[in-house]
Amino acid sequence: MAEIKIPETKIKFKDVFSLKNLYQMMHEHLQEEGWFAEEGVSGDPSKSHRFIETLYSENFYQKGLHAGGKELWVYWRLFKKPEGRYSGYFKLRLKIDIHGVYLQDREIVHQGKKINVQAGEIEIFFNASLITDYNNEWKNHWFLKYIQGFYEHRVIHQDVDKYEKLLWREVYRLSNMVKRYLDLRTFLPTPEPIYPKLYGASEE
Repeated sequence: MAEIKIPETKIKFKDVFSLKNLYQMMHEHLQEEGWFAEEGVSGDPSKSHRFIETLYSENFYQKGLHAGGKELWVYWRLFKKPEGRYSGYFKLRLKIDIHGVYLQDREIVHQGKKINVQAGEIEIFFNASLITDYNNEWKNHWFLKYIQGFYEHRVIHQDVDKYEKLLWREVYRLSNMVKRYLDLRTFLPTPEPIYPKLYGASEE
């Protein structure tokens, strides 16, 4: 198994936002795009996201040397198998780390309704990579392990490049969607968001 990483994408935001709606928007987008947990089953909505969250940690701090509030860490670990002749050889991996600091719950009026939001800072890190021979079938084969490097760099190098670009586009599209949701600047056109800017969909 080999891992080809693409450059990290990071989003940093400091203002008032709805963590719940941001969480749901990202979750639904990833599910629609076919990302699933390693323990789940691809294509089965009831299982594909059951185990994507590998860490959820909260720490509360009183006001003192800094602004206080809540610190939050969330880890999502997702995988996707591309369709086609190499579906058994390639796998896409996506790591999403969410880090919030100085988070404080607030109640505001948005679109005529009272909703609960958070004020503070949040950073979202997207790290993606292309995994080849993810089942180690070539690596553990008595003969194939000797020609694997030649196979990847000479025979299927165009397909490796294609899946790297595909992975890069998927991460860029997701990060731009998050930026639009948070009303941050984007550099590529993205579809109009379903949710109102900044606060997201109003809570029922």
